[in-house]
Amino acid sequence: MSVDLEATLARPISLAELVNAARATLAELLGVDTTPELSVFADRRYEQGRRVAAGRRLDAAELRSTTIGDPIERRPNGLPGSIHLEIDVADSADGVWLLVMDHEPETGGNPEAVFSPYRTCVGVVVALALALAVADRTGGQFTDDQIRLLRPGQTHPRQVITATRLPPEPGEFTQRCERYLRQFAHLGGWPRTVSMERT
Repeated sequence: MSVDLEATLARPISLAELVNAARATLAELLGVDTTPELSVFADRRYEQGRRVAAGRRLDAAELRSTTIGDPIERRPNGLPGSIHLEIDVADSADGVWLLVMDHEPETGGNPEAVFSPYRTCVGVVVALALALAVADRTGGQFTDDQIRLLRPGQTHPRQVITATRLPPEPGEFTQRCERYLRQFAHLGGWPRTVSMERT
């Protein structure tokens, strides 16, 4: 099962704004006051599914100065350009891969951000919050063609947030992520793993 969550970028957004908006969206979805820090990494490399380069954590200045949603330079072979980043969730080994693609001029559409979570409750909910935050803050559209939390699908991010958010209740972040996903009975208890332990 593929678990990508997508958002079109109707305007550029800085990574700092993205992280702040995602944490606010997480708090709203889960009915909590605080959420874990999200760290953005560049230049991570994998071979056969194993991380072989830890990458570089972007500092506050880089988060403020780096935007996604601008035109991306095409590759030397003429194919559309892309940006690859990874977002880690503090106090866990959970995370989300981010791929930003610019299909111009083929489609005439906006750049697209694709969020691929680690397959845990925390990873999926953080990816959802990131995609909803991008769509909401930039005026873009949210796409959930693969997990399908709502049936029929909904592309307006505020409507997804309003329809799925939990009422405010006490609870630890990882438990609230699990509680959020368990409201969707058609997922059949997927994902089974709530959070990845830090090693």
